[in-house]
Amino acid sequence: MTTIDHGRSTRTSGPTSPLLDTGESPSCPRCNTDDYLMFEEFVPARQAEHSTDLLPASASYSCSECGTFNAHTVPTSWRPPQWFWYS
Repeated sequence: MTTIDHGRSTRTSGPTSPLLDTGESPSCPRCNTDDYLMFEEFVPARQAEHSTDLLPASASYSCSECGTFNAHTVPTSWRPPQWFWYS
């Protein structure tokens, strides 16, 4: 079974504030570098459905050197190397 949240669980009751840079730029915690990262998924910051709240950008990736997998929020301005949006 697949559950799709559409951002409903992240709503706040207070006033909406602009998205702050949260999270860290991707890097392998074992190799201490981003030289060997293979990005599995990148989701840019976006507006939650039926809300003015913003959801943070996120990335998932693995390291081709040691095999470590990681996923987390990333700064709003961060993009994977040579990434562009298909339209």
